[in-house]
Amino acid sequence: MHKAQRLIQLIMLVNERRVFTIQELADECGVSRRTMIRDLAELSELGVPLYSEVGANGGYRILREKVLPPISFTEHEAMALFFCLPIVTQL
Repeated sequence: MHKAQRLIQLIMLVNERRVFTIQELADECGVSRRTMIRDLAELSELGVPLYSEVGANGGYRILREKVLPPISFTEHEAMALFFCLPIVTQL
């Protein structure tokens, strides 16, 4: 799976679950924990409202007051937006 496809899948998973661990997402996407940490950091940089909690009951969560709206783009539309974002932000 390409990185862009994985990030789109992550946005959908995060929006769906709201509470998750790195290992759960890594297993589901078939990547290492380190790769998942990098992907979650990138999502955070893109504006996905994530925060983490340490400890036995810890994990990642999405901020309740900033719930993401449902995604209604096709995979190709979402990938186009993902790749256009860096260009548009530099204008």
